[in-house]
Amino acid sequence: DLNVSLEPHLLETLRPLRDVLPDDLFSELSPYLVSRKRSKKAKDVPTIPYDLLRRVSLWSRTDAGSAALQNHSPPLDPASYSMISLLAGTRTSPEKKFPAWTPSDPLAERRRKIDDRKAISNVVNGFVSVIGIGIATWWASERTGLALEWRTLLSVLAAILVAVAEVGLYMIWDTRRTA
Repeated sequence: DLNVSLEPHLLETLRPLRDVLPDDLFSELSPYLVSRKRSKKAKDVPTIPYDLLRRVSLWSRTDAGSAALQNHSPPLDPASYSMISLLAGTRTSPEKKFPAWTPSDPLAERRRKIDDRKAISNVVNGFVSVIGIGIATWWASERTGLALEWRTLLSVLAAILVAVAEVGLYMIWDTRRTA
């Protein structure tokens, strides 16, 4: 038996069928329509049998199913119940539970996380340096007797100079990191 992950959008698509499905099909579907709190763990993803979705899709294409969907208030689109629409964004597994994701090389994954943290730290450091030099230049130029517009220009130019230097340093760091 094939199972499909019961994603929130699939659950929302199936819920309005309570009023229109034949009793036998609804009795099979109803246990899956109960609200459950979704866990972050991959093994706790709720599933629904693929065959049940296939039968709902087949029913929606019959004359009786299409008429029932159109007569629902508000009318339901029969195309929303095709297999392509129902399976969009879901995962399929032959097991009841989806296996937890494990990286192919845990050491490489750990190294990638460390490198990501370093990159974020370098970018934040660059922003702080640019803002800091702008503020420091503004504060230091206060005692020079320069007019306000010249102080502003001097602060902006100093910040731009530091920004260019930080970009250059980041590019050098990134080149060495990837080499």
